[in-house]
Amino acid sequence: MTDGIGGGGAAANGSGAQRAAAPTPRRPGPSSGLLSFYDRLRARMLDAADRQSHKLGKPVVEALLLAPDVFILLVRLTLDRDVPPAARSLIGGALAYFVLPVDLFPEAVVGAPGFLDDLVLAAAVLSQALGGDLEPYARKYWNGDQELRQALRDIADSAHHLLGRDLYQRVRRTLARRGVGIDRR
Repeated sequence: MTDGIGGGGAAANGSGAQRAAAPTPRRPGPSSGLLSFYDRLRARMLDAADRQSHKLGKPVVEALLLAPDVFILLVRLTLDRDVPPAARSLIGGALAYFVLPVDLFPEAVVGAPGFLDDLVLAAAVLSQALGGDLEPYARKYWNGDQELRQALRDIADSAHHLLGRDLYQRVRRTLARRGVGIDRR
């Protein structure tokens, strides 16, 4: 793991359930700025997994545990000036949706599960943006325990279940207005 925003991949053999059972910090010491948001988000997801796993269910817990890694990937891709501007713009929009307090399923109202719509939206944007030249950047910056494409596929495959029919349709329409589909590649 890294201690800065530069990134670095993790082994692809862990699972969300294993992370929930043995939460360990990814980086020692305090951080600031967006990395501080990452640290707070990771702590919230681990806390929600520990406290509510019986109520939320395994697919929701596993998705929530991906949220911090997807968030930091969005940050790193948005800040990297070598990423094509059109992709950075699209990814930056997903990042803004992630951090803004007002969205379709607000975190301030529903707690940690409120990040599910952010996660589904971000996964759809990343799936679309990963074509072509962006793949090496995404791999370089991905910190998740499973392979990035597989993580995005898992989110897309479970999006309807994670969000429920009505919220899923709202997220799908929001993405469609930007030319992005919830892809199940």
